[in-house]
Order: sequence, then structure tokens, then C-alpha cells
Amino acid sequence: MDMEALVFCSLALAAGCFVQSTVGFGMAIVAAPIVYFFEPRFVPGMITLVGLVLSLINMWQYRRMLSVKGLTAAFIGRVPGTIAAGMLLLYITADSLALVLGAGVLLAVVISLMKVRIRPTPKALFWAGFVSGLMGTSTSIGGPPMALVLQHAEAGKLRANLAGYFAFSCVLSLMALTATGHFSWWHFKYGVMILPAPILATWLAYRIQDKIKAEWLRYALLVLCSVSGVIAILRGVSNHSA
Repeated sequence: MDMEALVFCSLALAAGCFVQSTVGFGMAIVAAPIVYFFEPRFVPGMITLVGLVLSLINMWQYRRMLSVKGLTAAFIGRVPGTIAAGMLLLYITADSLALVLGAGVLLAVVISLMKVRIRPTPKALFWAGFVSGLMGTSTSIGGPPMALVLQHAEAGKLRANLAGYFAFSCVLSLMALTATGHFSWWHFKYGVMILPAPILATWLAYRIQDKIKAEWLRYALLVLCSVSGVIAILRGVSNHSA
């Protein structure tokens, strides 16, 4: 393992964890492309491990605002969403699915900007979890659907509930990756070596987050959702053209 690559991957994940601890999600959007460039074997297994640790830290930080009961519908929706994506990928390519889901995320962002308020009802959370399962399986970025549904929540509750949802999702993903041979002791070892930088970045995020206004946080969420939608579309288009 090249030490220079390990350092750059640590810095990329630190930047991603800083963004996610501040905004609520975005670690994979920021870090995954850089990590993949320096060490493709770290994606998605090692990134998922870092995501799990980050989510557990954020859950603890905002434990008083976490509503596990409120997230139950999203947890339930995530499971069939993941299964449905696996079944769809038997008949269509991941690139085709990424195109459709990326366009759907951008449409949801446009609707949000039109001041249409999406209420986090159990039904809305179920479908957000379902679509998150589809996106997470096909593009490795499953945060936008949940972020869009929870965007009007108070900042602490937003971060807490997204962290709780991501922790559940990361456990499911690591189980699947381990079962299919895509997560092993090798990924765990290097994940532990990289963790100090992301943890330090998370601590720094806690120091400045009180200075972020609620409206800024909402627009940051919408920007990250837009970026994830564009990434999904570009990935699908470029791979179709190749």
C-alpha cells in the first residue's frame, strides 16, 4: 500500500466527514471520487466503514434529538429498496438506473426550490428510504432522498436523524459487502489506519456548526443533492457512451 495514496485518501475522507458532520450528509459525494482515484480498492468497502463510524459518532453527538421511532418507516423502506435495486440490475444496467434516479433527485430539488414543503410523514419516510436503497445500490450515494424529506427539520434533528439512518444503511451495506467478498480484514485494517483524520475533521465541524444558519444548511443540502444527481447522470451517460 503506497503511503502517499493513504495520506491523500485520509485527507479526502476528512473533508467528506467535515461536510457530513456540518450539513448532515455528503461524505461519499466529496470523498469517493478522490479515494477511487488514489486507491480503487477502498471503494465502497472502506468508505462504508468510515461512514459507519462517522454516523455512530454523530448519533452520539445528537443523541437527545434522535428519533429512532420516527425513522422506523425509512428503515423499513430501505430494505425493499435495496432488494428492488438488486432485482432491477438483473434486467437493466446500473448506468441506466443511475440516469433515472439522478434525474429524479434533480426534479425533487427543483420542487423544493418552488417552496413545496415535503412533510416527513411515515409514508414519505418509507418512500425516501426505498429510493435511498435504490440509489445507494446503483450509485453508492443514498443520502439525497432522506435529506430532501428532512430538509425543513431543525439543524440538530436533521443531523441526528440522518446519522441514525446512515448507521443502519452502513450496517446493511457492510453485511452485503462482506457476504460478496468486497469487504475483508484488509479493508478494515486500512480503514482503522485512516480513521484519525476523519474523526479530527468531525470534531472541528462540531466547533463551527453553531455559526451556520438554518437557511444556509437547507441550501447546502439542496446543493449537495444537486451535485449527487448530476454525478449519477454523468456516470450513466459517460458509461453508456463508452
